[in-house]
This record gives sequence, structure tokens and C-alpha cells, in this order.
Amino acid sequence: MSRAFFVIVSVFFVCLLLAVLGGLVWANTLYARDHPGETAFLVPWLGAQTFLRYGVSPYETQAAQRAQILHYGRLAEEGQNPLRLYLPFFIEIFFFPLALLRDYALARGLWTLLLQASLAGLVVLSLRLGRWKPGRLLTPLLFLFFFLWPPILHIWLEAKPIILAALGVAGVLAALRAGQDEVAGALLILPLCQPNSMAVFLLFIFWWVALNRRWRVLSGLGMTLLILLGLSFFLYPGWFMPWLRGLYSHSQFLPLLSPGRIMADWWPAIGGRLGWALTALLSILLFIEWRAVRGKDFRHVLWTASLTLAVSPLMGIPVTLDGSVFLLLPLVVLLSLLNERWSRPRGWGVSGWLLLILLAGGWAAYLGFMEAGACKALTAALFFSFPLLLLVGLYWVRWWAVRPFRTWLERVEAEIKTL
Repeated sequence: MSRAFFVIVSVFFVCLLLAVLGGLVWANTLYARDHPGETAFLVPWLGAQTFLRYGVSPYETQAAQRAQILHYGRLAEEGQNPLRLYLPFFIEIFFFPLALLRDYALARGLWTLLLQASLAGLVVLSLRLGRWKPGRLLTPLLFLFFFLWPPILHIWLEAKPIILAALGVAGVLAALRAGQDEVAGALLILPLCQPNSMAVFLLFIFWWVALNRRWRVLSGLGMTLLILLGLSFFLYPGWFMPWLRGLYSHSQFLPLLSPGRIMADWWPAIGGRLGWALTALLSILLFIEWRAVRGKDFRHVLWTASLTLAVSPLMGIPVTLDGSVFLLLPLVVLLSLLNERWSRPRGWGVSGWLLLILLAGGWAAYLGFMEAGACKALTAALFFSFPLLLLVGLYWVRWWAVRPFRTWLERVEAEIKTL
């Protein structure tokens, strides 16, 4: 009888899961039909379809013209983005299954479902890294923040694959903590596809790998790259130079941001110099913290990695606002440390109030700036506010993050909060 009950319950939950997934695909597809203006998915999907159906290079003019006609309703005019494929071919391969679907809205709906699942996976991995189990009220709020905070909502509604790179970052850290170095190396492929946003973090990972002689990370990365490159050159031997041209074309139309550029708009005479000064100050700070992690446990490494991710947008490397998704992991690490010190086990505490303020404040700022027509001011506010908040918050909890537990009671109390 118990076995039959277990089977019934299992079937019920499988059917419920399939219903939820089907509902999400249906909702995503409807949204894609009503809002077809994105290019993050359209260009690689159409490029893959052009390659598979017509045997035409996804980097050639014909593929770009198909994207232009679908996006603009005509060929691109001078000064408009020509919508050339900018992804390397070994990444473009992953769009092949969706390219078999001729319905763009359905394909985008499935792709958006993948991004939503990746965002949920990012929540789970971040919580595991922070060894934090929020309570019944705080867990839904955390998921709501990850999905509905304005910059993140914009990313997955526009079907931007940068969410996969953020999931890769969390996966790399989780694999390193578990000692699965080859897996960590393989997952490094994902953040490597976002070199601007991830340059500082990748430098920290490679430095830490060399410092600790964890060479299997590099072997995992090298083997994964070798397999992907071998497959891509087998399918399309001449993709490398066309890809570089597409990447250059794409870079000309990216809304890149940096502290120096923003401050130069505010104070033309000294803004650029202030940007360089900020870069120099943060570089010194990271140099000190990276040296301090030598020989420390992974709790200290995680805090340092979170700090590196938090300050990366302010380092002067031109990035897009989509890089906000990489700040979600440092946020969870900060909240877990706050919860560890100022909350009852699974209580609401400081972490809950801070999360609620961030969500409500983000929407209030977004709606206020949009109503005033101040899109440029909104971009600057989002660019600076979240990284600076994380920087201050991480240093606020640094003492508890980097020091080992002094007593057996402290360790037991920390473990109780994760049960």
C-alpha cells in the first residue's frame, strides 16, 4: 500500500511539474509573439537555422539580412546595427536544436524557459555556497528578487544568454569547494564567453588555481575547449575570421559603460581622471585581498570571489548593464553572513529587510526615472548603486566571513542556522 501511495504521489508531482513547465513555455511564447524586438536570441537562432537549412555561413551577409528583415521589417540602414552573429561557432552549436523549430516565438519560449531554469539554479547554487537555508517567508522573497528585480527581469525577458554565464560562475565555485577541479575547469567555458564582465573574476580564479597548484582546473578547461573547438572546426572549418568580423561589428553597437565614461558626462573636466583613480584604488584593494586569501579555507575564498564580482563593474573595463546578473551571487553571500549573525535560525532578520528594501527600492527608482524620462540617469544609478552597496556590505561582514570559528559553540550555532 505504501509503495502504491509513493507511485501515485510521484506521478502527481511529475504531472504537476510538466503542467508548470508547459504553462511557462506557453506564457513565454505568448510574450515572444507580442514583444518580438529582441536580438540576443534572434541573431544566433536565425544564424543556426540559416546554416542548417541552407548551408550558408551564419556569419555571412545573407544570414545578417534575414535577421534585419525580421527585426526591422527591412534591410538595416546606415548607422543601424547590421545584426551580424558575434558568438563563436562552438557556442553557436548549442542553438542547433532550437533552430530545428521554424516558429521563432516557440523557440524563444523554450529558450526563455532554459534561462528561467538557469536563474532558479543560480539561486539554489548561491544558497548552497553561502550554506544558507532561508525560512518559509524569506525563500520566496529571494526567488522574487532574482526574477523580478528590474535589471534581471529585463535580461530574461529579452532572452539574453548572460544568465548562463552567471550560473557558470556559481558552478565553478561550487565545484572548486567540492574538489571537482575538472568540472570547475569545464564550467569556466561559460564565464569565458563574457570576457568584459568576467575578466577580473577569471584573473582571480587563474591566480588562485596557480597559488594552490590546482592544475586539474586548467586541464578540465583545456579538454573542454579542445572538444568544442574540434567539433566546431569539423562542422565549419572556416568560421574563425568571419566570427572576428562579426564580433567587431557587434561591439560597435553595444551600450558599453564604465565609471570614467559616466563621470565624464557629469564632470567633463575631471570625470575621466576620477574613473582612473577609482580603478587604481580598487586594483590595490583587490591585490591586498587576493594576497590575504593565501592558505585560507574556502569560506575566505568565497568572500574574496564575491568581492571581486562586486567591484568588477567599477574596474574601468567597459561593460553592459546586463552584468548586474553577476552581482546576485555576492548578494546572497552577503545576506547569508548577515543572517548568520543577526537572525534566529530561519528567521526574517536583517537579511529579509535588506532584500525587501532592495526589491522595493529598485522598482521605485526604475518607475520614477522612467516616468521622468531620465533613462541615462537610471542607467548611471543602477550601474553604481548596487556594486557600491555590495562593496560596503561585504566589508561590513568581512570579520565574520574570513576568520575561522573560534569556539565549538560558534561552529554549532552556524551549523544550526543551515539545518
